Amino acid sequence: MVYNKGQFCYNLYGELKMKEAKTNNLELFHDVVEESNNLLYEATHKPYFELIDMTCKNILENEIISDVDLETENKLKEIYSRLNDVDFSVEDVRKAMQAIFLRGFKEMKMPNSNTTPDTLGIFMTYLLSKMINKKEISIVDPMCGVGNLLFTISNHIDKETNLYACDNNYWMTDLTRITADLLNKPVEIFFQDCESLFLSDMDAVVFDMPNCVKEEDKFFPYDAMLHFADYLADGGAMIGILQNDFFDYDKNQEFKKALFEKVSLVGMCELPDNMFAKGKAKIILVLQKKEIKDHCFMVKLPSFSNVSDFNESLLNIEAWFEKNK
Repeated sequence: MVYNKGQFCYNLYGELKMKEAKTNNLELFHDVVEESNNLLYEATHKPYFELIDMTCKNILENEIISDVDLETENKLKEIYSRLNDVDFSVEDVRKAMQAIFLRGFKEMKMPNSNTTPDTLGIFMTYLLSKMINKKEISIVDPMCGVGNLLFTISNHIDKETNLYACDNNYWMTDLTRITADLLNKPVEIFFQDCESLFLSDMDAVVFDMPNCVKEEDKFFPYDAMLHFADYLADGGAMIGILQNDFFDYDKNQEFKKALFEKVSLVGMCELPDNMFAKGKAKIILVLQKKEIKDHCFMVKLPSFSNVSDFNESLLNIEAWFEKNK
């Protein structure tokens, strides 16, 4: 297989878009993995995520390392041969694997909230590109799920990236590792609780926070974000997707005070209502470890499919960054 880097485009008129992936190659990769998984299930009856692991190891090793009978081995070789000399982009592979993972969540009766929508990852890529001018950056997702947010950003940002990922669910870290191997992206992956992870000098912290309920005097997102802020190098950015009532739990403003002693508020984007189930609306909070002299930007984003209105919102954000270079 041959890989090409994905493309991220932002023009002066505020248009944010992703160049279309080669749909036929995406579908080819997806179908090969799916057919292999189905065949391996007939031979082994293993859980779906184990089948994904077996399939991807066979593809990466370019030989059948799964313990199967000769007939199954020959069928697998025939399936994988369709990948030979095909020019896959990293986005072909990432998108195909996300579809495979979504089926895996369904098969194993797990919630599919472990994967962040591509549109949000691309929008967060734009924000990072405006905040960090370095050619090479370190990025950590301390609640990575299957790694879709981290890989979407890495595939589209016009910088060299050093990637770090953490999750307290074994399957999530394993699926992140599988995708990293297929994309040929070195990622340091930690299987542990994010609050026990200690990193420093990160240029970017990105995350998609699960909806949480306050427990007595403890609210996990507050504790986690204060911890994440300590990861940042000077000038580093923290961009997170959060439930829209995120600040409502901070009755005495203690969290805001502690957070803004560590980082400054750059902006807040209210996400379109139609992106989430009723009552699950979210925001993107944009923070940076540097002094921000001007007021932050605050926008309510329209539907990402409404190009004209979305570009107008983007121009307002662009103007704020131009003013606060």
